[in-house]
Amino acid sequence: MDLNKMEEVRNFTGHKYLIRMMEPGDWLRHYNEGDEVVNDFILPRGPRQKDEFSDTVYHKNATVPYHWHEHGFETFEIARGSVDCVIDGKHFIAKTGDLLHIPPYTAHGFVFLEEGTIWRELFQEMDMSGGIFEKNIVNAYYDSMKEDPAFMAMYRSGKTMRREEPAVWSQPPVDHSQVFQCRTPDFAWARHEGEGYSIQLKICKWETAGCKEIWHADLKKGLKVEYAYPHRGYDMFYVQKGSLEVTIDHSYESAEPQTFVAGPDTIIDIPPYHTYTIRVLEDAALYNYGGEYDLKACLEDLASVKRDAPERIAAKEDYLAFLRQYGVYATNMTFEG
Repeated sequence: MDLNKMEEVRNFTGHKYLIRMMEPGDWLRHYNEGDEVVNDFILPRGPRQKDEFSDTVYHKNATVPYHWHEHGFETFEIARGSVDCVIDGKHFIAKTGDLLHIPPYTAHGFVFLEEGTIWRELFQEMDMSGGIFEKNIVNAYYDSMKEDPAFMAMYRSGKTMRREEPAVWSQPPVDHSQVFQCRTPDFAWARHEGEGYSIQLKICKWETAGCKEIWHADLKKGLKVEYAYPHRGYDMFYVQKGSLEVTIDHSYESAEPQTFVAGPDTIIDIPPYHTYTIRVLEDAALYNYGGEYDLKACLEDLASVKRDAPERIAAKEDYLAFLRQYGVYATNMTFEG
């Protein structure tokens, strides 16, 4: 077996608060799979196996056959390139900037149209990296067992069902904006704007079995957001463009503050019970991939309280306590534009 296909690049035991996705030294593991290479950034966390995050970089004309998963949720961003897709019987071309969200039993297959397409992957309840490792073990040591139907039924049990090649693949594609599972850059379930920011809800909690919401944010230079209330759960931000200064009040290793700058193609990964501040140095765009809060409900109810009973949130501590009911732990926001 060429287990050198899987390389452990950085130590599993230390926590990395800034992950540079294009820097090999920041990868957890690296696989060369022939038609594609896979770079792991974050392995599955907690009982929901959430936040697993990786890049797959595909060669031109690489294919993923039509299939579905019995368990787990996949969220793919096309960070570079374009992809010929069939999802749930709809044929379309996904483009750079599109977000694809695929729950269980949603059939999907892909042909990657451009060399070096970056397929940015977020998984929940799947352990995709573990599955790749198991596949490499089987390929190396038990390749002949793949001819045994009973073995393959056991191997695939509870994982994936291969589907027939879709007839619609030979038909003209529909526009990507017409496909429910494709969230184009201008799509949003909900929008909210404030001084120095605009946020768009891309994926609702009902689309992740209650695990998380996924919001996109456009942030202006001069915005500062403080999270001074320690809380459980990971806060994880994927920075697409711009520049952010992050100060963590302590780390696992030290009681001293730690400051770093996050630019494009980086992950800001804040573990539970860490307080921190984010300051926008250059206009930025990012996804909040942590999203364990109920921000959509919070914003709706906050608008109602402001209209009907503003005295309930007149004092700052009452206002922050209201936010915390929804798992929203920001404690201060200022803008000097």
